[in-house]
Amino acid sequence: MKGVIFSELIYWVEETYSPSIADQMIRQADLPGDGCYTSVGSYPHEQALAMIGQLVEITGEPVNDLADAYGYWLSARFAQLYPEVFMGHTNAINFLRAIDGIHKKEVARLYPDALTPSVIAEVDGEDLLVSYASHRPFAEVAHGLIRGYIDYFGDDLVIIRDEGTPGPHAARFIVQRK
Repeated sequence: MKGVIFSELIYWVEETYSPSIADQMIRQADLPGDGCYTSVGSYPHEQALAMIGQLVEITGEPVNDLADAYGYWLSARFAQLYPEVFMGHTNAINFLRAIDGIHKKEVARLYPDALTPSVIAEVDGEDLLVSYASHRPFAEVAHGLIRGYIDYFGDDLVIIRDEGTPGPHAARFIVQRK
């Protein structure tokens, strides 16, 4: 997994909790390299899971809540870090319908060796069905990202997780107008 996800995770913990909580999380996770990540490096996703696991221990918050909150926060960071990805999109539905192609193209351009999750969004009547699949267990992060993109575009939409697709490697989300 690309280092940008790791470095942003640490940044999120610093901003949301404190730099000392981030340091404690890293120390307790007993990471190789002591939690030093470069945005272009590649690292085992288990290291991110170890950090989140330690954050659960430190804060007492459920892992799914933390992963969702991180994804939500990360959506705004992606808008700051990669504004070109959002250009030409005026609403969350169009953005989500294009995200798989954008993600694969942009990630391949920046990180040719990256393995990307699949995020397929299809219109179904009045709803948008968003299917997430990955070899990494980050379905809750995907949920947070979708929530964040909805807010980024200021759309009056809700996201519902289809309980028929239990994660963490795959999930289906239903995006509807309020």
